[in-house]
Amino acid sequence: MENAVKDSGDEQLLQDWRRMQVSDHYYYMCTKWFADGDVHKYFNPYDSPYDGFIAFMNSLNDIRERLKRANEEREMKTALNAAIGVQ
Repeated sequence: MENAVKDSGDEQLLQDWRRMQVSDHYYYMCTKWFADGDVHKYFNPYDSPYDGFIAFMNSLNDIRERLKRANEEREMKTALNAAIGVQ
């Protein structure tokens, strides 16, 4: 999915994708609480790792849908331009 986001040329999609790579998201989903996990647990906005996972997956699905829409719009524009003879 990363390559598709990069290839899209959509700066907002790319910025959101990069935000998804922040390690805190993975700590929020972690079910193992080691010594360094206590710091993340303190700042964790979720009640459980499951809630963190659901939020992460919802965000990932949003990016996937936006990418799909952007690709469909680009294909439609290309087809329309081809139909009217614009290069």
